[in-house]
Amino acid sequence: MRVTFENYKDIIPKNNHGLIESLLVDLFELNTELETIQEPYRKLYIDYITEHTEYSPERTDPCPDYYGMYKLVFEKNPYESIGTEMTIEELDNALCVLINFVEFKL
Repeated sequence: MRVTFENYKDIIPKNNHGLIESLLVDLFELNTELETIQEPYRKLYIDYITEHTEYSPERTDPCPDYYGMYKLVFEKNPYESIGTEMTIEELDNALCVLINFVEFKL
């Protein structure tokens, strides 16, 4: 589920509200930078995984469950993500790296 300023209080656990709000501000700044350098097609959003992974009887190893984790997803192509599923701390680090990369590129 796409995380926005309007819905984060309803879907994100309360103990993460402060950090996710900061990450949404950072993401807004990143997307603004991408527009500035003429690359708006690379805009991102934060996706919060609200479904449990279904068990597959064909798997012999434990089936990972990504419920409650986050992904950075391209707005233009929501089936493409940057990296894999992340905890909120990993998402914070990933956004920090992306913002530093875009700012350094300028």
